[in-house]
Amino acid sequence: MAKAEYRSAIRSKTLIKKAVAQLLQQKELSRITVSDIIREADISRGTFYAHYPDVYGVVTQIVEEELHSLVAFVDEVGIKFAETQTEQFITEVCAYLEKDREYYKFLAHTDLLDDFIKRLFSIYYEPLLTDILAQEKCKDANEANIYLLYLTSGVRNVLLGWLNQDLRGTPEEIGHILGSFIRLTSKYYE
Repeated sequence: MAKAEYRSAIRSKTLIKKAVAQLLQQKELSRITVSDIIREADISRGTFYAHYPDVYGVVTQIVEEELHSLVAFVDEVGIKFAETQTEQFITEVCAYLEKDREYYKFLAHTDLLDDFIKRLFSIYYEPLLTDILAQEKCKDANEANIYLLYLTSGVRNVLLGWLNQDLRGTPEEIGHILGSFIRLTSKYYE
């Protein structure tokens, strides 16, 4: 019995999340109501409130789950791999994003994406900064910070454009192009 309830809860949460993603294609987050979600997901109000307190509760959980998944993926692939095989690393990240493109596209259409990206980069920023400084490839921490902000902002904007389909390309093509640009700044990473 508990197993069936668990599956039912997962199914309901999935329907709710997909409904929110679909609704975000039509209107801003601040204009989405619980009524919109239950209508789109074809569930009862009670089912919604059994899982979430409000619309922002759904969005917060989506962001948390996606951040956790992406961090786990990057940890699995390895941040050192990012330094040594930049093109392949970016290709792997793009392939990962493409699997759940609708969710990441949904995040791209909200103000939450900036928070998501900032949190993701904050997890890896210090290790990257430490590596740059340890390799003595720049004159000081300020220069290293400027480089990392430049790099992460550029990658962020390209990935956003790609997720929104403003930029075309397979994960391999995006990885190759970004990897080429990053190699241009190989003073900091080789």
